[in-house]
Parts: sequence; C-alpha cells; structure tokens
Amino acid sequence: MARNLILIIAFFILTSYVSAQEITNREIKKVTLKVADLVRSNYVLQEKGNNIAEYFLNDLKRGRFSGAKSWKELDSIMTKSLREISGDGHLYTWNNLDIVKQLKQEKENETKKESKKETVSFFNNKKAINSNFGFQKVEILEDNVGYIKLTEINISGNSLKTLFAAMEFVKNTKALILDLRNNGGGGSTVGSVLESFFFDRETTLLIFKNRNGNTEIKKTVPWLQEKRYEKPISILINKKTASAAEAFAFALKHQGRAVIIGEPSAGAAFMNTYFPINDHLVLAVSTAAPFLPGTELTWEQNGVQPEVTVTDQNALKKALKLIKK
Repeated sequence: MARNLILIIAFFILTSYVSAQEITNREIKKVTLKVADLVRSNYVLQEKGNNIAEYFLNDLKRGRFSGAKSWKELDSIMTKSLREISGDGHLYTWNNLDIVKQLKQEKENETKKESKKETVSFFNNKKAINSNFGFQKVEILEDNVGYIKLTEINISGNSLKTLFAAMEFVKNTKALILDLRNNGGGGSTVGSVLESFFFDRETTLLIFKNRNGNTEIKKTVPWLQEKRYEKPISILINKKTASAAEAFAFALKHQGRAVIIGEPSAGAAFMNTYFPINDHLVLAVSTAAPFLPGTELTWEQNGVQPEVTVTDQNALKKALKLIKK
C-alpha cells in the first residue's frame, strides 16, 4: 500500500512537471513577436535586422514554431531559424534559467541604482575554474619555443594570476606559439590584458561600431606592469576559432605582431548583447561590429585569413618548422 502511494505521488509530481514545461501556441506567438521586435530594434546592421525579423515572423505564420512541446525545443527551432537567414553565430535564443535570472537581477539593480556585483557567469563559474580559465597547456617545446594552448578567452580578475603565471613561464623562450584552434571565444572584464603582453606601447587594436554610428575603441591597457613578450609569435587557428579568439588573432596579425598559421577561422566577428524574453528564454543579438582602426576591414563571415595556410593537423608542426628557419 505504501509503495503504491509513493508511486501515485511520484506520478502526479512528474505529470505536473511535464505540464509546467509545456508551452501553448499563444505563448509561442508572444515570444516570437518579442524576438522579432528586439532584432529589428537592436541588430547592428539595420536593414539586415529588418530582413531577419521579417523572415522570423514568416516562420511563425508558416507554423514552424507551433510543433515545439517545451521551451528547450522552441529554443532549438528558433535559433535555427535566426541563423539560417542571418548566417550570424552570435544571434540565437537560449533556454537558460540562470542567465534569465541574472539579467533580471542586473536590471533591477540598475533601476534601484545599486552597484553591480560580479555574478556567477562565464568568467567565474565552476566550469571556468575547472578548465583553468582556458589555459590548457603551458610548456616549453623543442629548441626553447614557448607554447600556450588556450581553449577559451576567459580574462577577468579571477584569471589574471593564471595569465601572469603562464606568461612568466614562457618569458625566456626564443619564440611563442599561441594555439587558438577550437577556441570558441569568450572575452575579458578587465580590458585587453592578453593582447597587452605583446606590445611595448599603447596600441589601438579594434574599433567597435553600433547601428547608430557610436564607437568603442579597444586598446591595450596602460596599467600592466608585467614584462612584455618581445620575441616572435605564431598563432594557430582553424575553422572553430571564433569570436574573441578571432579578435585576438585579427588584431595581432594586422599590427604585424604575429604570424597566423592554419585554416580560416569561423567568421564570428559581431559582439552580442543578451535580452531576457521571458522566464525561460534569453535572446542574444549582435549589437556591435569590430573593424581595424581607420578601415572597414573585419572578419565577419569571411574569418581571419592565415598567412600560412595548412591543415589543422599540421599547424603546430608547420609553426615549429617556420620558427627554426
């Protein structure tokens, strides 16, 4: 009897949970309209944003989203729709309750004019810590060549000691290989510290422009006290090198500070901003585009082009061979 009662209670809990996860066509329509409006109002390229929004609304009319039975499934379908018309990896929906909660809390803090506290995020969560903030390997290869394998760009107050330790370890090498293959990007909360290790003076790296013509300048940081690395640099990239990892490679390439070796990168240049849609979904919208200072040169869609093109598997071997010459 007790066992049957437990099974009955478990059944009702399970069915209640499933019901709570189900979504109605009315909710789907409401979310679709909000996504389209945010894209139309905020996408970095105004005309393209209008076209994306129109395509997205047409998918609603065609019933593309109506088959979704959960928020996770709707997220998947909507992201596919947004990306197939835009070709933009920074444009997507995201069924992430923690991020929704964080964004709403930040908005409340702004409304109350409270100071922002650093919340659990990409820069300080358990995954970031367990992956050593992307610093997968730091070693000295044959013939005194330094090697740093970065699986993500994760620079913040939490990871500065790790960055400084890595650069201290390779400071006496005759050349340095930075391996950014399969690095999907990330960012920095403390400015362009990683880039600053490779320039002996203040340098403008990138200019970010939004749809209103406003600009943000990305420069090396003036406060870095650690010794700069002045020896030759090789950067390894492949088709999965994206976003902030591409920005790093692009900036150092065009400043004449590094030789890029490997395959053309992913071509994900735009910067995105998160917007909460409801209690279940977040929308990431590309809101700024980076350019080489004084030009219209960027890597969006086309990727960072290597100066030495070689297969992914042979990139490290090729870099070592070129250093020896």
